[in-house]
Amino acid sequence: MSGSRCLVSELWEQFLGKPHSTRCPGNMPQATAMQPHLRWPTPKWWFLLWGVLQACPTQGSVVLLAQWLPQKLTSPGYPEPYVKGQESSMDIEAPEGYAVRLLFQDFDLEPSPDSVNYTQPINKATGVPKAIHTPGDNPSEIQSCCQEPYYEAEPSGTLTCTVQVPWKQTQEREEAPRCVPACGRPVVPISQTQESLGASRAELGSFPWQALTSIYGRGGGALLGDRWVLTAAHTIHPKDSILLGKNRRAQVFLGHTDTDQMLELGGHPVRRVVVHPDYRQDEPHDFHGDIALLELERSVPLGPHLLPVCLPDREALYRPGRWGYVSGFGVEMGWLSTKLKYSRLPVAPRAACEAWLRERRRPEAFTKGMFCAGDQTRPQSVCQGDSGGAFVVWDDRARRWVATGIVSWGVGCGKGYGFYTKVLDYVDWIRGVMGGKD
Repeated sequence: MSGSRCLVSELWEQFLGKPHSTRCPGNMPQATAMQPHLRWPTPKWWFLLWGVLQACPTQGSVVLLAQWLPQKLTSPGYPEPYVKGQESSMDIEAPEGYAVRLLFQDFDLEPSPDSVNYTQPINKATGVPKAIHTPGDNPSEIQSCCQEPYYEAEPSGTLTCTVQVPWKQTQEREEAPRCVPACGRPVVPISQTQESLGASRAELGSFPWQALTSIYGRGGGALLGDRWVLTAAHTIHPKDSILLGKNRRAQVFLGHTDTDQMLELGGHPVRRVVVHPDYRQDEPHDFHGDIALLELERSVPLGPHLLPVCLPDREALYRPGRWGYVSGFGVEMGWLSTKLKYSRLPVAPRAACEAWLRERRRPEAFTKGMFCAGDQTRPQSVCQGDSGGAFVVWDDRARRWVATGIVSWGVGCGKGYGFYTKVLDYVDWIRGVMGGKD
């Protein structure tokens, strides 16, 4: 190869009893081990799966079988380039339920005037870019492609790889463009004309950011990126004197509209819990700062049933009368729901909510870090168990769904107003936590 090199981070593929085929028309250096995840009902165990590839230089067709001893995985004839005209395919076979992980130390693609059309997939599940080269293109240009619509390139556009300069040094960038999660665009659109009273059943994929949490009881949350869950602080530290000072393990479930299916998919272990410093657990009538972030131990693979929501960027999204949606697995007709439900509610005028609280002589503080939604004539169907879920509105300028609020508190269930943490006031804190280190 002449010197064009593209640094690749990692490859995830989920095997469901079906071999995966990867074509390697370029010079592929050594790859590190494969690490599968074998699921058992209880408990969960991790195993290291290693294998070896042995190839015939003329045929180039090989099958990698699972082995338990450390071995090397290389392309045929490595470190020499492929023989001219040779096409190699590699089949990796794994038992049902395994997830195979390949970590590439580096990746070389050799421009050639007589090369055939090919696509080299680098990462389908976690959104690392694919490098695509086609005949007739400038051989020094490689187009960055992500697993759309679940991921998008950052920065976007064409990445130029010169023959003399490696990919990671091209265009004054330290590394290849990253594929980042695409937020706020469900594959199954949310109906914006729903006028039914009370709650409606959510279609699978219409609220793909919805999380089900279990800490001191059932709660909700919203996926941010592919590793964070936005929720309410009071689901982690409830304002209950009996529970003060007690900590419990947080459990997070994602990817479905049915709680039984969520449990079958399995929970996502939480690595870190970050509660906003303004939240005061010992003040029962003050929910100011009712916001928290849960960092998952591992990034989740995005898809049609699992996508993040976006963060707000302007005050106009809180204009009174603007319609939004609240989803959750909370109480419905006296019972915790097993199906995801949602309600369509308008953002209410602040003065109306303040007057409503005064009429009922409520002691709760309605601070500037909150907003209210609903009205006095329309059932809102937001109840216990929905706390921590997102209030989302359609951003017609960015054309995506935005989490403007977090279900925080209310006065009973049914008619009236609900009160939400105003996410816009905490965006800087959210980005600081997500982008910072421990």
